[in-house]
Parts: sequence; structure tokens; C-alpha cells
Amino acid sequence: MKTIFPALAFALLGLAAGNAYAQGECDKYRTSYDKTYCFAKLFLESDKELNAAYNDLRGVAKEPAKSQLKQTQLQWIKHRDASCENSGSINVDCNYRVNRERTEYLRDRARECKAGTCRADMIVKQSWN
Repeated sequence: MKTIFPALAFALLGLAAGNAYAQGECDKYRTSYDKTYCFAKLFLESDKELNAAYNDLRGVAKEPAKSQLKQTQLQWIKHRDASCENSGSINVDCNYRVNRERTEYLRDRARECKAGTCRADMIVKQSWN
């Protein structure tokens, strides 16, 4: 039990550092081109992590939750786009935050499944509502 607490503290510190990284990393650039490039990198990295978490969960989930997860994810993408898009422009901070929240949710579900406590209702839950 003692080994769980340091690991949990380290994980929470990593999440906090990741958020601080995203919020301030691009501030050091002076030109709009450099800032745009930086934000694009963050956007793509958060999307890559999201896809990895989704595929990991699909790999351990059982039917019918596995099939339903795809529908839930498609609904979530619509939610993300509606939340983070404004007049054809993507709010990168919003997209990064929403992607990170969904990534962590999917990772938690995959961990539960790997531990033998997989709950189909949680896998397909619309956690963003």
C-alpha cells in the first residue's frame, strides 16, 4: 500500500506539469508564426495521446461495450468540436484541455479493465455531460 501513494503523487505531479507545459510553453515565442507552430504541435500531440488511449481501451474491452465505445467516441468528437471551434477556428487551449480530459478518462477505463474490474456502463458513458 505504501508504494501506491508515491506512484499516485508522481502521476499527479506529471499531470500538473503537463498542464503547465501546455499553458505556458508557447508563450516564449514572439512571432505569431512560431506561436502557431507551437500550438499546432501541442494540438497534434494531445490528439495522438487520445488515439492511443482509445485504441488501448478497445484492445481490452469486451463486446458489446467495445462496439458501443466507437459510437460514444464519435459523439464525444462532436462535443469537442462544438466546444472548441469558433467560426471555423479551433481554440487550441480548449482542444488540448478537452482532449486531455477524455484521454485520462479512457486511460482510467483501460486500467480498470486490465485489473479485471471492467464496467461496460463506464466505458460507454458520456462522461462530458
